[in-house]
Amino acid sequence: MNYPIIEIFDSVQGEGSWLGIPATFIRFAGCNLQCAWCDTKQSWGKGTPMAVAEIAKQIHYSTVILTGGEPTLYDLEAFITGLREILPQTTTITFAIETNGTNPVPSVIDWVVCSPKPDVDYIIRCDPDELKYVVDAIFSVDVIPARFRGSIPIWLQPNAMDLPVSQKKCYSLVMEHPDLRLGLQLHKIYNIQ
Repeated sequence: MNYPIIEIFDSVQGEGSWLGIPATFIRFAGCNLQCAWCDTKQSWGKGTPMAVAEIAKQIHYSTVILTGGEPTLYDLEAFITGLREILPQTTTITFAIETNGTNPVPSVIDWVVCSPKPDVDYIIRCDPDELKYVVDAIFSVDVIPARFRGSIPIWLQPNAMDLPVSQKKCYSLVMEHPDLRLGLQLHKIYNIQ
């Protein structure tokens, strides 16, 4: 089975609970939301069809992050199972996903990072380990589902398109709501992928 891949690259996780950890990122093509302020619009294309064995050759770290676009548009259970069969059994691979939460995430994924889009009305259909929200001038904490408040890390990250206003708002919201965390994008600070 082939999967539509935009890119595979090694870098550090720039956001959330795994900040600074070296990882191999696998960026899937396609997105079911295509938000106007998306910072990875290149993932909206068709990508290059790649077999699991071909993808496995490009995994260099024990942390693998599936991102997009929206990776849950594809059969991730078969994808992860295939990778685990191919990769050396002596290496423990941890699979994380960055998802918008519109689709369920299979249990073969070890860590779920959900980035709900506040300007799109939908129910989060996965069980996230952490939430990340991009904060703009109109963001309200009311969009954060109550069931997650105080139970998992919830990050507020500034919108790069209006950084000074967004940074100030993130800071103010975290100070008003101590169960929230101030997020950043380390890869942008270091100017790396």
